[in-house]
Amino acid sequence: MIATAWRVAGVGFSLLVILSAILLAGADPQVTSFPGTGAGDAFWTYDLRTDDLTVLLLAVVGVVSACVQVYSIGYLHERAASYTALVTLFTAAMVTVVVSDSLFLLLIGWEVMGACSYLLISHYWERRDARSGAVKAFLITRLADVAFLFGIFVLGLGYGTFRISELGSSPISPAALTTGTVLLLVGVVGKSAQVPLQTWLPDAMPGPSPVSALIHAATMVAAGVFLIARLYDVFVAAGTTLTVLAVIACVTMLFAALCAMAAVEVKRVLAWSTVSQLAIMFAGLSLGTADGRHAALFHLVTHAAFKGLLFLCAGVLLHQVGSAAFVVLRRHTRLGASRKAMPVTFGTMTIGLAALAGVPGFAGFFSKDAVVEAAWHQARDGSAVGWVVLVSVCLTAALTAFYCVRLWLWVFFRTPALAGAVDAFEDDAPMADVDDPATAKLRDAPWVMLAPLILLALGAIVLGYADGLHLNWVVAALTTVLAALGALPAYSLWRRGADPRPAVVEREFGVDAAYGKAVVVPVRWFAKLAVLGDRDVIGTYVRAAGRTGTLASQGFRLLQTGNVQTYLTFAVAGVVALAILAGVIGA
Repeated sequence: MIATAWRVAGVGFSLLVILSAILLAGADPQVTSFPGTGAGDAFWTYDLRTDDLTVLLLAVVGVVSACVQVYSIGYLHERAASYTALVTLFTAAMVTVVVSDSLFLLLIGWEVMGACSYLLISHYWERRDARSGAVKAFLITRLADVAFLFGIFVLGLGYGTFRISELGSSPISPAALTTGTVLLLVGVVGKSAQVPLQTWLPDAMPGPSPVSALIHAATMVAAGVFLIARLYDVFVAAGTTLTVLAVIACVTMLFAALCAMAAVEVKRVLAWSTVSQLAIMFAGLSLGTADGRHAALFHLVTHAAFKGLLFLCAGVLLHQVGSAAFVVLRRHTRLGASRKAMPVTFGTMTIGLAALAGVPGFAGFFSKDAVVEAAWHQARDGSAVGWVVLVSVCLTAALTAFYCVRLWLWVFFRTPALAGAVDAFEDDAPMADVDDPATAKLRDAPWVMLAPLILLALGAIVLGYADGLHLNWVVAALTTVLAALGALPAYSLWRRGADPRPAVVEREFGVDAAYGKAVVVPVRWFAKLAVLGDRDVIGTYVRAAGRTGTLASQGFRLLQTGNVQTYLTFAVAGVVALAILAGVIGA
């Protein structure tokens, strides 16, 4: 009964967010202030802001959250009340970030999202990988958020205000501007899992699939893109920071795409895909132009639709098969069983992968082309950043098509060549979150789970036409050719039943292991050193002081004989000793 009440409340809150976006659409931008606090010159109020960007993100958050809440009714049944409460709080935290016109109010929503993500990723707390993934996500994002907090203070004190709408209205030293924006960028890199703080997001996959959909599509990782878009004028004024952002984005999109090409578990492929697609959005923002900002936000909206769809489809596979590792799924698809038994899941996942790969006519095609076109305009004007972004996004488009086609074929189709070729995956196919490990007869999910898939699939198609269908045919032809060039090798490998993965890519370039040696091992040694210092140095003095007091009390205890004659003897001896001492001093 309690779980049902929470589910109704969760769906109701998501619908309220959607209604708010509808009511605010077309309204004049407005800032509403509430009483604040502070000390000395550092004073801030809690302000809310409504404008076009607010409406856009409220719509995205509300729709994806509503789909996740409805989908979860059929997907998850254990600890449902706490799960739904946390998802609702998670959504409310993202809404707080979106509507904030105060850096500190935004920080509150930012940090609450981090806490909720930790609790939701570890929902299956009885599993070791869920616990470790949650801790890893929490520690990495909290580390980045320390810099984020300092960045808020640097910009707020530098501009003399903590209102986002007033930042840039007064002069600030270039050093303070660059320092503040770089510190904020560190927080964004951590929250959006960009290089070098990218390792937490793929390891967060043991959480429930609806949580993954919410994190990857509408909250948490999308918050970084929103923040830079919200403070865009400030970041544009800091040219050095935008250059740093461009370098990070270009490295991240290629690195993550290569990792996705080697992953053998559906959710891990999608996780690396999210890292790569977010980098494309950051690359658009790094151009420092209105077209770049528009393209990045356009891609953010379309990505929310098809990535939320893909994670929910992965959840159906987990729900029905018990795993989304390629090797396990292939055992059910030798004769195309999953494709025939789950036609809605197959159809909607095909739409999602087509949108992700940039197939013409789907939403991802239009939004990715918008980023490419914005980069081309900058490159044509002689911008080095424009050229780097253009080349990186084009290469990433080809790599994206490769891993999308690879995933689609290996999961849903029977390899024409060797029937046992899939066994090559046996040794490295990790189990994903298991709702029901029994491999019962395949069938499509309940309609309460399929309805959100159909809605998001429609979004993955029609959202591409919501931008007025502005299409540069040269760019469209280029990206289509690149997608084909990426898809053909994947198809060829599948036809031959081969899936070679270079060891360095398979291990995701060994970054996690390197971080373990460079960070985890030294921290453990310092922790052991601190324990030794506390136990063997400070503790020794404490124990010695206590032992000395104990021995002294035992010595004095021996003097307490109860014999009056002994007491008088000691008294006389004491008087004589004092007299002798007085005489010596007097002489």
